[in-house]
Amino acid sequence: MKKTILATLLLIASLKAFCGIVDHDLMYQAYLNNNMSVWKTELQKYTASTNLTTTDKLEISNYLYGYVATLLIDADKNKQEINDWIDLWEQYLNDIEQATGKNAYVYVYRSSINAYKSKVKAGGMMVWGPRSLTELKRALAADPNNPLAHGLKGNMLFYMPSFVGGDKVEAIKWFEKALAGISNTTDKTFRWNRCAITLCLAQAYEKTGNKQKAIEICTTFLQLEPNYTYMRDTYLPSLTR
Repeated sequence: MKKTILATLLLIASLKAFCGIVDHDLMYQAYLNNNMSVWKTELQKYTASTNLTTTDKLEISNYLYGYVATLLIDADKNKQEINDWIDLWEQYLNDIEQATGKNAYVYVYRSSINAYKSKVKAGGMMVWGPRSLTELKRALAADPNNPLAHGLKGNMLFYMPSFVGGDKVEAIKWFEKALAGISNTTDKTFRWNRCAITLCLAQAYEKTGNKQKAIEICTTFLQLEPNYTYMRDTYLPSLTR
């Protein structure tokens, strides 16, 4: 009997270890409800751990990708917090790269970090923009089918001025590639990315004059994810007013 109990406890412990530190369901529900304070609390808890695996650091990096972006909405107010998270995030990416070698996700996140730095560090886009682009090129070279790299390429094309290569129509193609790729994964880590990329695609169609297509994208997606509150309560109503 004692051996059976011990074996059961060891199995439970191994399953917990296999599942990793991140509560993906909690993070996803918080994203759907636009509750980023939950992300902050959870990220603080995760990053306080001293036993993070490479997989843990990679998963946490994806949530930092989203969380730090929200802090940039008020970059002046959040500058210290942004810099603190970036410093820790860069350490994680170095650790991941050392453990895995060339890794498209590492390059995607570094590209994003450089874009974020342009908002809070000296030099702005003149300094950090080219660095961001270089890391994106590395990501696409390491894995031409990486959906986060496709989404980031779409974002760059969408937000860059046309005189430096921005192209909102071309951005649509990259968002569509990103969405096709990320919709095929069963990894819970990327569920929030699917929502974000879908929103980006709808916004790109809206900004290129096809508001009806944007409405269709949102309506279809909300049939799958009716609790995506920002799309449901804010963005879609803004298209139909």
